[in-house]
Amino acid sequence: MGLLAPSEPDGRALAEQVTHQLETAITIGLLNDGERLPSEAELATQLGVSTITLRQALASLRSRGLIATRRGRGGGSIVCGTAAVPVEEARRRLRERSTEELRDLGDFCSAVTTASARLAALRADDEDVQRLRGLSEEFRLADSVDALRRNDSRFHIGLGVAAQSRRLVASTVQIQGELTPLLWMPPADDPRAVAAAREHAEIVDAIAAGDAARAHALAVTHCERDTETVIDGHLELVLAARNPA
Repeated sequence: MGLLAPSEPDGRALAEQVTHQLETAITIGLLNDGERLPSEAELATQLGVSTITLRQALASLRSRGLIATRRGRGGGSIVCGTAAVPVEEARRRLRERSTEELRDLGDFCSAVTTASARLAALRADDEDVQRLRGLSEEFRLADSVDALRRNDSRFHIGLGVAAQSRRLVASTVQIQGELTPLLWMPPADDPRAVAAAREHAEIVDAIAAGDAARAHALAVTHCERDTETVIDGHLELVLAARNPA
């Protein structure tokens, strides 16, 4: 299953929606610097759009320096930049979101992640489990904020892939594009990362054992911790803005 999938209509022009989806995939590390995109026909099929719409989206990404395209034999589009959210911008976003908005985002994340974990326990094969173990280990070894964001996102998306659900994958990409920049801030050796790595590993163990109930319960706990973290971070930033040193 491809890691990109059709997304639900959100009121924007379709080309703009596809542009945002691809930019988010670059932001969270689903598409890495130097990585070649699938052919236009294949990518359009994955995203559920026409090649004309896809080309409009690719043109927008090219104009912003996020991809480069070469024509002819051996050509194609290659990711050539990063859309990673700077820390100060992430802090601004976190400060300006309301507690209710952050709680709603956390609820959405929990609904999708718990469904992915439960279905993965029922559907994942050995290859899926090994992929998840690798993604879990990559997160544990992350040594920078960008690596924490990228590898956390890839693990959650991997759950959707193991669940064999394109809609869960598409929803997870959307959620991670919003959540991970708010969740992971300096320093990179935040002790919360150790707890998250342990939770990732426990979820994978439950999936490997085919224990859907345990995978679901562990995912609930994991998402509750993430939601509490972003809300606590929001409140700290609001208080700091009201009482500058």
